[in-house]
Amino acid sequence: MTSLLFATVTAMHAVLTVWLARRAWTDRSPYLAMVALVTLGLVYDNGIVAVGRLVGEGAVLEALNLPRFLVHALITPLLIIAAVGLARGAGAPWARLRWVHGAFCSLATALIVYGLLFEVVGLELVAGREGDALRYTAVDPSPPIPSIAAIVVLIIVGVALWRRGGGWMGVGAALMFVAAALPSLPLVVTNMGEVALIVGLALTAVRPVTAPRTTAPV
Repeated sequence: MTSLLFATVTAMHAVLTVWLARRAWTDRSPYLAMVALVTLGLVYDNGIVAVGRLVGEGAVLEALNLPRFLVHALITPLLIIAAVGLARGAGAPWARLRWVHGAFCSLATALIVYGLLFEVVGLELVAGREGDALRYTAVDPSPPIPSIAAIVVLIIVGVALWRRGGGWMGVGAALMFVAAALPSLPLVVTNMGEVALIVGLALTAVRPVTAPRTTAPV
């Protein structure tokens, strides 16, 4: 049953990936392309867990699980750059400043380097089960700093865009944060939070630009 749930999450991300890729192509948006790339990584992440019991424990499944960690450590920080790009699309003046865009890109780059050095290099995996799902996890797990930082940035940007119709980004990221912050929740529930995160970004991309209301002078 758990494997089926992971397969369902995989299918949701696959649909979102196709939609985001088409939208990125239509809008010529590198920012939506980044979101599509992250979502494609989540397709792989959930898909490998979904088929893990069919592959069986061993070197093959361990090798197939390694890219799951690469996705979260090296690709997820791209959402930070996507956030400032979507903020630009929503008409936020602060997002159009070059130094702000550069700061977001620098933060994403720093998190990618951190993920490479502290979450990928020297990574050792061990087999583990959740229900009937079989996957490999880190022998010595540590907080996924790049993913956490990306979610926090998305929440902040979503709040900043609330009055411009971009609040869905913050809502999706907040749901993801809550799902990831509760260790008692099954992994598949946490991964449903990732679906909410991507849906929030997609809704932010399609929302019409609306300027914040101002109070009329008395």
